[in-house]
Amino acid sequence: MTDLSPFQPSVTLSREQHQVLALAAVFQAAQIVHLIALRGSQAVHDTGDQYSQTLLQAALNIRATDNPNQNSLLFFGSLEHLGLGLRTLEQSLIAPYDPQPKHRFPRFKLPASKQTLAYAMAMLQLSSKVYSNKDFQQKILNTQQQIIRQLTFFEHNFQHQSIIQSLATLYTDTASTMKPRIMVKGTARTFKNPHDVALIRAMLFTGLQSAHYWRQLGGSPWKMIFTKSKTLKQIRYFASIQYQQSQKEMVHDG
Repeated sequence: MTDLSPFQPSVTLSREQHQVLALAAVFQAAQIVHLIALRGSQAVHDTGDQYSQTLLQAALNIRATDNPNQNSLLFFGSLEHLGLGLRTLEQSLIAPYDPQPKHRFPRFKLPASKQTLAYAMAMLQLSSKVYSNKDFQQKILNTQQQIIRQLTFFEHNFQHQSIIQSLATLYTDTASTMKPRIMVKGTARTFKNPHDVALIRAMLFTGLQSAHYWRQLGGSPWKMIFTKSKTLKQIRYFASIQYQQSQKEMVHDG
């Protein structure tokens, strides 16, 4: 049974709320790509390894064809694991028309959201092209199966260099062959580092996987644009759940 923490057993999420969580995963991937491009792979450790690991695990389980599962938490684990994406999505939606909204997440040191938003939107656009290609669908499935078979040898370390490189190569062989290509902006130092380049490509692939799942849940770019206020409302609902849970844990620990 999947751990629904920090949700209480009585909490049932709607299809729209699962869409928001899948969309947050796309923005989480976009933010991590942006951080690596600016600061190198060390930025992943500084921000929190759990955020990238959540995306890598999900990317190995989301199928390129049908995903009958409509419970996003079976892929992403919990709200805590999507915290970076939820904050980034919120920041992207409120800027610039509401720079200081009420009841938002605690401030989190993130680079300007403009470039991150561009990456996220590009992944949402590119995903529909990648996953409509049957050859790419099969290539993604084959690579997933290969990595999953190897996980035991890597001690289930989803951030093992071999897994990162496999997903990076998969991204290069699929999404990078299509237009418009996602142009990542960063420092020369980052792009001279093979590991950082591979990690960026692997994270872009996880973003495409999450975008694909988001579409299967009923998400669409146009819907996202015209339902900003509803999305923000859901993000703040998730924040309130996390806050309530943290208060209960404090009382229990006390």
